Amino acid sequence: MLSVPYSIEVNDISLFVGKSLSGPDFAQIVKDQLDQLHEDAADSGRLMSLVLHPFVINQPFRHKYLDQALEHIAQHPGVWLTTSDQIAEHYAQTTAEIRA
Repeated sequence: MLSVPYSIEVNDISLFVGKSLSGPDFAQIVKDQLDQLHEDAADSGRLMSLVLHPFVINQPFRHKYLDQALEHIAQHPGVWLTTSDQIAEHYAQTTAEIRA
């Protein structure tokens, strides 16, 4: 059984509903989270989960802020854009190769 990290902090429900943050606040938090994790990854890998729920993030007035955040992520060098299933699959395959 594998467990991929799930972030409560960088989660659209926590940020928009729980903390009543604005779209610009959301975009900045995502950017800051990635930038810090990328810096921390100089010594080892890091994982950033961006938890989104269609009924929260898919409000038209939030679209441009999600686009800004995703653009920052996609343009960051060395970032692997993937899903939790692909991360788990990669981890399982890598650890199996190490054990072999």
